[in-house]
Amino acid sequence: MTAHHQPTAFTWTPWLRTLRDELVQDGGAHTVLLYGSRANGSEDQDSDCDIAAFAPREDTGRDTRVVDGVFLDVFVYPESVLLQQPATEFLKLRQSVVLVQRAQQADRFLQGLQALFAQGPPALPADEAHARRSWAWKMVARMERGDAEGHYRRAWLLTSLLEDYFALRGLWYEGPKKALQWLGEHDAATAAAMEAALSPGASQASIRHAVTCVAGAPPGASPHNAPREALP
Repeated sequence: MTAHHQPTAFTWTPWLRTLRDELVQDGGAHTVLLYGSRANGSEDQDSDCDIAAFAPREDTGRDTRVVDGVFLDVFVYPESVLLQQPATEFLKLRQSVVLVQRAQQADRFLQGLQALFAQGPPALPADEAHARRSWAWKMVARMERGDAEGHYRRAWLLTSLLEDYFALRGLWYEGPKKALQWLGEHDAATAAAMEAALSPGASQASIRHAVTCVAGAPPGASPHNAPREALP
């Protein structure tokens, strides 16, 4: 097994070395990847530690202990995953730090993930894109009831809206942290609308404005006569 060149943002800690050694010696893992904020240097005091390990096993295991005040989120995958064509579910590992590997298997796996990412996601069929836009406005109507179900649908809408922004534009969705950062860098208007809609106590007008930014005008509304929401 070999180590790997690490990015300058990455910092080894004693507990991380111990965790890696446990996975190798006790868990039989031969390849261990660190991904997420602790791999790219953007972590804060509340960040968890995201680890993907690969071992000779048939199923996927998970470890969510708390070590030295850090929440672990460790997945131990069958080693066969490293030898297969990379699947989209593993794109979260794309920019991992390799803590240890066997025979450059992790290097080849990560190269495959990078190639998959470069291809972009499959385009949404036109009817699916239309359905997502219509669904967003349907949730707006239901949240405005103001009852428990309406509040639930409001939360559901806000959770889905960010992911749908990327799906409707043929872009990979890489989780809320990266998605919101990308919006801030590439679509400031939608980023501001989402920030307002996601704020505690956001007005219905703010949420409707965010839906307009993501999904367009309500179904049946004229592009020239779509209602303008009064924002707080």
